[in-house]
Amino acid sequence: MIELINATKRYGELTVLDALNLKLPDEGVVALLGPSGSGKTTLLRTIAGLEKLSAGEVIKPLGAQVSMVFQEDRLIPGLSARENILAALPPGRESEAKADRLLSACGIAHASHLLPGELSGGMQRRVAIGRALAYGGDILLLDEPFKGLDPETREDIIRIVQGSRTGGLTLLVTHSMEEAERCADWVLRFEGPPLRLRG
Repeated sequence: MIELINATKRYGELTVLDALNLKLPDEGVVALLGPSGSGKTTLLRTIAGLEKLSAGEVIKPLGAQVSMVFQEDRLIPGLSARENILAALPPGRESEAKADRLLSACGIAHASHLLPGELSGGMQRRVAIGRALAYGGDILLLDEPFKGLDPETREDIIRIVQGSRTGGLTLLVTHSMEEAERCADWVLRFEGPPLRLRG
């Protein structure tokens, strides 16, 4: 279980998290629903360990591995789609087979040799998600993974995420109730900043 205890994060005079207390389950998909700029991304980044809290603490299972898909795809420019996924895996034939399975599941096996700059935005997003799924981990963090995607690609990515995760916790940040209800087992509605659960 992930637990936030009095989690507070400030950037200068701006308070984004203000003594937030939250308990999350060990497994399943939890959607964090709220308007843009409310602090949802900051919450994900503190859970990932990318942001240090100003006060309070984040408690995670000892040794828990975290994988994250950012709002930006953050692909390695000089590596092909396949190589970007392999970058998250140890060397070896098993990893190569896993990367090929994910490329197929993501619907981009035909573009596995292309560099990120040669891929469409939707294809880049699929590679980014494929890389996160390749890494695996106990906690998968998805920061607006459907942003800028056409409806067909969005449905494909929902299926990829739902079909590729067995066990573990997935946190999905979105500002769309439709996406939250479509993907998640639980929906937490927030407002802010500072980020707080809607009563």
